[in-house]
Order: sequence, then C-alpha cells, then structure tokens
Amino acid sequence: MLMETNITTMSTDKMPFLRLMQALDPLFPIGAFTLSNGLETYVQKYIVKDKKSLSEYLRAYLHTLPTGDAGFAARAALEDDPAYLDELFAAARSPYELRNGSRNLCRRFIKTEAKMGGCPLLEKYGREIAAGTLNGCHPVAVGLFIRDIGADVHNSVSMYCYSLLSATVNHAAKLVPLSQLDGQAALAEIIEHIPEAARLAMNVDADELGIGGAGFDLRSMEHEKLYSRIYIS
Repeated sequence: MLMETNITTMSTDKMPFLRLMQALDPLFPIGAFTLSNGLETYVQKYIVKDKKSLSEYLRAYLHTLPTGDAGFAARAALEDDPAYLDELFAAARSPYELRNGSRNLCRRFIKTEAKMGGCPLLEKYGREIAAGTLNGCHPVAVGLFIRDIGADVHNSVSMYCYSLLSATVNHAAKLVPLSQLDGQAALAEIIEHIPEAARLAMNVDADELGIGGAGFDLRSMEHEKLYSRIYIS
C-alpha cells in the first residue's frame, strides 16, 4: 500500500512536466512541422550547409530567444498582461509569414489543449482571439498554458527553447540535408546554454521584448519570394 501511495504522489507531482512535454512535442498536432521560420532561405543561399554552419545558426537563434519567443512565453507565464504581450508581439514580428504562422499555431494550440481541459486562461485567450480583440501569438499561448498547469517557469521556458531548437534541427536535416547524427551533435553543443537563455527570458524588460535578429527577419521576408519551397515560412 505504501508503495502504491508513493507512486501516485510522484505521478501527480510530475503531471505539469508531462503535460508540457506533450504540448511542446514536435508531434503535437498544431502544424509546427510546416514552418521553418526562415531556415529554408538560409539553406537555399548556402549559408546553412553543414553541421558547423547549423551550430552557428542555432547559437544565433538561441541568442534571440530571450527577447523573442521565449521572452514572450516567460512574461505570459509570470502573469504579465497577455493582451499587451499579444499586441507587442504582433507589432514586433515584421515578417508576415512569421506573424501569420505564429497566429495559426496559437489557434491550433488553444483548440487542441481545450479538448484536454484544465486551461481557463488559455481558453479565455482563445475567446478573445475569436472575437477579434486579440491577434493570437503562440509564445503567449505557451506562457498562459504554463500558468494554467502550474509548471515551474524556468524549467518550462527551458523546455520551450529546446523544443524550438530541436524543431530547427529536424528541418535542417531535411533541407540541407544532414544526417540525424550531425543534427543531434549540433543540438548537443547548444543545450548547455539553454538554462541561461531561459533565465534571461524571465528577466527581460518590457521595452526589450521584440528585439530580434535582422538577418532572421530578412531571410524570412525573402522566403515569401522563393521560386520553390517546402515550408510555409
């Protein structure tokens, strides 16, 4: 009986972590696999072409996350006003494909999580988006989800950063192409920097949110005009 009680307690304590794992899994059906976030342009221009250049890309991408997606998610999880964050994200995300892609991911994320229940803040955000009051921003939705399930914010934002980087590696493996081993080796080189990026995201000032890399934005804009492409963004 004691063993059964301990197992039950441990399982309950781990539920926020497990729900977060599910929500940020690349297989979670919100369409993230269709978005390369401009990486496809980098590959077509032969900037990302091997393990070394992918590692450099991941390092630069992680550098933008505390003031970008991870920052918005962290601030939403730490109870900043989601309406303000939503408006700021829409204004700061210049490339249309990235802005529209995040909006679509947000709506699908809310719809999917609503079927699983237990997310009143996330569902309220969804109603405001449906009413046309707010735009819809995937990082803000992730932050509200973190609040809803009561997950540790630093660990959650770290996992979100990892999810974004892991998805990028999967895209690069198909686009370059790279072996899965080279892709995972490039990811392994950057993992140790994720906790610090999450810490920075949690402490980012409001006037720093939205600061990103000009190169990433330009490549994303160029993606709209590519002659042939695999990804939506």
